[in-house]
Amino acid sequence: MDDNHQNPSWIRLKNFCRIYSREVIETSIRTILLLISTVVLSLVVLYFYSLLWHLFRMTYSGNRFIALHPEANNAISNIVNDDLIEMSIHTTFSAFTICMVICAICRLSYITRYLYDPRNTIAKLVFWGLPLTIVVSMYINDQFNFAHWAYTLPLTIVPTLCVFTYCFKFSETLLPEFGDVVLKIFQALKAFFSLQPHRQN
Repeated sequence: MDDNHQNPSWIRLKNFCRIYSREVIETSIRTILLLISTVVLSLVVLYFYSLLWHLFRMTYSGNRFIALHPEANNAISNIVNDDLIEMSIHTTFSAFTICMVICAICRLSYITRYLYDPRNTIAKLVFWGLPLTIVVSMYINDQFNFAHWAYTLPLTIVPTLCVFTYCFKFSETLLPEFGDVVLKIFQALKAFFSLQPHRQN
């Protein structure tokens, strides 16, 4: 047999690559299912917003709101009269991308271990879900050019709260912490250059 095949470090490296590849495939499938379900849920919520807005405009309070706040009326009308399918897809993918990037940074820098993992579900929603929703709202607002990010907050709260916990799980599955990165790189180089001596029989 080849020396590389007899080297325990080389065998561990191949096993790690095989296991990691399987985790990447499984996570990719879960991500696709998550995005599809989130888009559908966001679309239902957007249609519900649109229905409520049209009903509200037919009431006395709605007419007064339109008269007193024409800028807000225009912003909301532009949102509910837009292509809601495209909007739900756009907000979902934006929320997932932003959350995934932030979660990856938190994972690498040990923030996830100390500030996310110990929290209960309510604390995660308050201290992580809502701030991430605001970040996504600011990003979406820059694209729609509204007067304030609060106009896009109702659009982003559902997709962000749906995906952010999974983004933490995905980053934990696919990414090691920084100390582990250094260790794994060292082990990979050690295996590649066959630095570990063979055991003597």
